Amino acid sequence: MSLSIPPEITIDASFLDAPANWLLAQARQYKLRYMLAHADDGVIWGRIDGDAPVTSHGIAPHSPKLRSVTLRQCRLFDVTGELLLWRDADRWHARFAGDNVASDYIDEDQILWGTDAEAPINGFTLVTEGAQGMRHAVPIIVTKEQLEGRQLRLRVRHYIDYNDDGEAQITLSRLVQLLPEGN
Repeated sequence: MSLSIPPEITIDASFLDAPANWLLAQARQYKLRYMLAHADDGVIWGRIDGDAPVTSHGIAPHSPKLRSVTLRQCRLFDVTGELLLWRDADRWHARFAGDNVASDYIDEDQILWGTDAEAPINGFTLVTEGAQGMRHAVPIIVTKEQLEGRQLRLRVRHYIDYNDDGEAQITLSRLVQLLPEGN
């Protein structure tokens, strides 16, 4: 089966002024729960709760505010699919990918760093690792025991396509799940 390339999603001007509102509308439309964003000034984790995205800003030291002016890439994701938003020079692009893009895929669990957990704040767990004090606040509750067992993971789904000679290649990847989920 040939991979079905997801079409681009229209990004209206409201995104530039209120990116959280635009992302919330997309999360509702595609039934997405988690957010991982990369900005000029740091990494932002988030979760869609009710009427607004809740982000790691104010929970993790140096986690920036969600602002379109500094945002480079943002992924809203859940088991249903992923909305990827990215900037190319001064132009924004977005696409949604779910399991309808290909019939063959493999899942890979990437271990996220973190060896110690602080008490949860607003459903986020601030995790640290190493003497250098690397920190990030994941939008789930994680225990120290789960961190010791390296259970904090990000599941990535790689979609496989085949060329005319039948050779397989990964042609699209998306975020699926933040584990251990269900906390």
